Amino acid sequence: MRIVASPGAHDREAASLTARSRFHGITGALGAHAVVFQSFLVSRLTLLMIGLLTQIHIRPITTAGNPLRLSDTQALNIWGAWDSGWYVDLALNGYQRAPGADGQANWAFFPAFPALAAGIERLTGLAPFHAMIVISNLSFLAALLLIHRLARAEFDRKTADLAVVLLCVAPGSYIFSAAYTEALFLVCVTGALLLMRSRRWMAAGAVAAIAALTRNLGIGLLLPYGWAALERLLPMLRPGADRPRTGELARIGLGGLAPLAALLGFMLYLHARTGDALAFLHIQKAWNRKFDLPFSATFNSLSHPAGVHDADLLSLAAAVLAVGLLIALAAMRRWTLLALGLFLTLVPLATGVTSFARYMLVIVPLWLALARILADRPRAAVACVVVLAMLNGFMMVAWTLALRIVA
Repeated sequence: MRIVASPGAHDREAASLTARSRFHGITGALGAHAVVFQSFLVSRLTLLMIGLLTQIHIRPITTAGNPLRLSDTQALNIWGAWDSGWYVDLALNGYQRAPGADGQANWAFFPAFPALAAGIERLTGLAPFHAMIVISNLSFLAALLLIHRLARAEFDRKTADLAVVLLCVAPGSYIFSAAYTEALFLVCVTGALLLMRSRRWMAAGAVAAIAALTRNLGIGLLLPYGWAALERLLPMLRPGADRPRTGELARIGLGGLAPLAALLGFMLYLHARTGDALAFLHIQKAWNRKFDLPFSATFNSLSHPAGVHDADLLSLAAAVLAVGLLIALAAMRRWTLLALGLFLTLVPLATGVTSFARYMLVIVPLWLALARILADRPRAAVACVVVLAMLNGFMMVAWTLALRIVA
């Protein structure tokens, strides 16, 4: 006698197979990105431990620095310093109509990050500062996943793994967990680059627009976008080649216009609010920033050593390393990455070297280049990671004490 399974048994077996398939898919994805999750967790917990130990054992015996008090929770208050106060003020009060008594105004800071924090506050009741910490950490984790994918596509798995580790231990990488824009900008830049590779023009343009509203340097994504578009269109113009379709041409054009439209919209808002569409540029003079040839301001300050801070020397070292990595990208013939790397390096240096060590943290092409160079040199890679991690730990102490290192 043949036993026939009931329909319910078939359904249960199918459901069980589906569940197992999903489980294996999830564990497979986690395994493929194990280095990302491990590096993120170890680096963030280590930095938190250093910050707490600094607050407990060093803060009571020093009067150095003037830390902000943005949270009643000690472990969270570590992640707010310097510009964090500007972003929290923006989330709570919006843009000023006139500068303060010191001549400074929050026009220098772009709206995406504080606006996102304000939106989370309205939806969840979470304080803007706490929302910013959540945004930064989730953005950094997402950025690491995307960087791992981008590095694999551009180079190989070893380079991808090392790029993630380098970013987690890079001097100043605590900024990716702080109430700063770096993590959000990093995920937007990397996401836009990946979308350009897959020719998802509208999505790439939308993400680039968010980057442009996070930091003004996001407009530099138009360079790799234009390069990717030319690589797509030029072969189609050759005799006998298939002509580009109208729909794709429209998507390419609209995607390229998105970041320009975002920046123009912000400028129009500033004009209505302050009477100056370029207020975000003009207010830079309140921080003693002005445009010049890259490195000119640095060399001028070095000729007057009394005006040189230790943080500027660190940023100068970062700038020299950045130039070397740009040359390496050119030797690798990674033109799309080189175009973006040049823009994100030279434009900040045109206003001086101050804070460049922090600005360099989000220049994805440079970290990919460094990882590629070290990937086939395991001893040099280990030594580099150890040295960078030690320097990052020292700088975390200084950050917690609100000393001027990387902020």
